[in-house]
Amino acid sequence: MGEPSRLVDEVVKPGRAAAPPPLAAPPPSAAPPPSAEPPPSAEPAPVAAPARRASGLQGAASGYGQPPAAAELLRFRERLERTARELSHDYDELLGRLRTAEPAAPGPTISFARGAPSLDIVDVTGLREAAVRAFESDPAGTTAYGTSVGYPRLRAWIADRHGVEPERVLVTNGSMQADAFLFELLVQPGDEVVVERPTYDRTLLSLRTRGARLRAIDLLPDGIDTEALARLLGDRRGSRPKLAHVIPNFQNPAGYTLSLPRREALLALAAQYGFTVFEDDPYVALRFSGESLPTMLSIDPDRVVYASSFSKTVCPGVRVGYLVGPADVIAAIAQLATGTYISPSMVAQAIVYEFCASGAIERSIETVRGALGERGRALAEALRRELPDAEFVPPEGGYFMWVTLPAGTDVAELERASGELGVSFVKGTDFMLEGGENALRLAYAGVTPAQIDEGVSRLAAAYRSLV
Repeated sequence: MGEPSRLVDEVVKPGRAAAPPPLAAPPPSAAPPPSAEPPPSAEPAPVAAPARRASGLQGAASGYGQPPAAAELLRFRERLERTARELSHDYDELLGRLRTAEPAAPGPTISFARGAPSLDIVDVTGLREAAVRAFESDPAGTTAYGTSVGYPRLRAWIADRHGVEPERVLVTNGSMQADAFLFELLVQPGDEVVVERPTYDRTLLSLRTRGARLRAIDLLPDGIDTEALARLLGDRRGSRPKLAHVIPNFQNPAGYTLSLPRREALLALAAQYGFTVFEDDPYVALRFSGESLPTMLSIDPDRVVYASSFSKTVCPGVRVGYLVGPADVIAAIAQLATGTYISPSMVAQAIVYEFCASGAIERSIETVRGALGERGRALAEALRRELPDAEFVPPEGGYFMWVTLPAGTDVAELERASGELGVSFVKGTDFMLEGGENALRLAYAGVTPAQIDEGVSRLAAAYRSLV
């Protein structure tokens, strides 16, 4: 730049400066006109300087000598202005580099946390039409209290679907209500209950609230480790459970499916040691690859209590679930239901019945299956591309994928870092009694493939910021 960019960095000590000596008046003949400038070759007049000379100001060597000439003041002013422009440019450049280094605002949060379908795959039109039919075809039944076993037409439709008598079916306000009734009937404080590790967090909460002693058995990619369960049960001091809770298809949170050999092994252990198998199966209809497997209810209907839900195939807002089991178990639960709420929602159940009876349920399932298949594949591809450290088993259906990161990864810290980048998930520790610190659950039902790509990119950026 020629001249130094810093103008003044010296400090003038406080105090009263000495008065400058009087100036000698030049002879009248030598005085220039008031506005005249000296010729270019003329030496500039000395400039009064402070005790230490300011950077860049070339004036008298010392003292408070001659006052500056007009030309010298103009030149100094130009240098000030030029330096100010240069500093402003440098400042703007530095500020621009800083802004470039800052991450862009992430935009709306992309949620892999909730197991719920996005609105675009819910048959809103079909539900509206079903509601109209419910009030037109059965206004008395739709608007009445009803009975604790549920809306009779829907109860019969479910029984037919499973090939059982209606007396073996009870329709509830969502499958969580069905779970709660069964736990209340079968599980007392101190009773042992086998659960998968990991398993649905609400199931853990419900059983622990009842005072159950939980026996967590590791979940393998083909389902609960029945060999480990057999060892536990075979030990003289081993577990004697009242109940084994299993999510056999596209398990929540892992997305794994219980293989047919393990289904048969679990039922054999239940028969040998006298416990009930609770087959919690809300995702069974949502297979988008592979071959369907028989329910354990169909293999051993006297040893199994089966639960499912219309939340995943119709929509979560209907809050309609159901139980299928031995007639005496269903009758006992019906008594609990009567004392709890007299009856479940007849309006919701009548709408679901009309939706199912019209065939809309099959169309809805196909829509949901297609979307889930596309989204599940998009998630697997994005993880392979963006987060190669992640280990996972691509699911064949359902809503969820379980992701394991290298040992030592703090997923709680990853959750915080991901939240700052606008992406959410559920920590693995939420689904276990202990462990899971380096695991997480990703739900893909409520996000589009484009959102999945962006969300995994943000997740990977958050992960890289921690390693």
